[in-house]
Amino acid sequence: MAIKAVIFDMGGVLLDAVNYKYFRKMEGITNTSEKTIRDFIVSLLVRYESGSMTKHEFDSRIARRFGIKESEVNWPIFLYDNGKVKKEMVSLAKKLSKRYKVACITNVDKSRYYYAKSLIDYSIFRFVLASCYFGRSKPDKRIYLEALRRLNVKPSEAIFIDDMEVNVKGARKVGITAIHFKGINGLIRDLKRYGIDA
Repeated sequence: MAIKAVIFDMGGVLLDAVNYKYFRKMEGITNTSEKTIRDFIVSLLVRYESGSMTKHEFDSRIARRFGIKESEVNWPIFLYDNGKVKKEMVSLAKKLSKRYKVACITNVDKSRYYYAKSLIDYSIFRFVLASCYFGRSKPDKRIYLEALRRLNVKPSEAIFIDDMEVNVKGARKVGITAIHFKGINGLIRDLKRYGIDA
């Protein structure tokens, strides 16, 4: 079946993924291993990015766990200061939007959603489906199914692009062709395999 829609992830695909830099910075501040910090924060992100945990709750949990002040957590501020637009990827999305239904699914809190909007022209997309407003985050199958519903396409008519393998697997579970993004050159090759000339 012909592809009618291309769905992009935001952080790590259209914007630099800088989470790992944050975990490394926190390792220096707290004298706790990067892995321990990452695992703890990731365990909170499902609730925070789906809107069921406030920023204050998120910050205070991290502060208590690692013995720092809430003001030292600075999760969104760090991501703002270090995140950059992947211009080639945004140009690719824009180019594809002339021939396909193009959308975005992103796991994001409200502050980062609006920050990203200041960096990327959201009008490229039919919609940006943000976890903080939808109430579910990838890889929950409901967020993929909602995107398909809004695009009015079948799973086999869509391609999803994400830099996190767990989210790629989530899309595949609902029947969407999914590409694990590792760079624009590899992505262009993968898209061509599915009949998309990028």
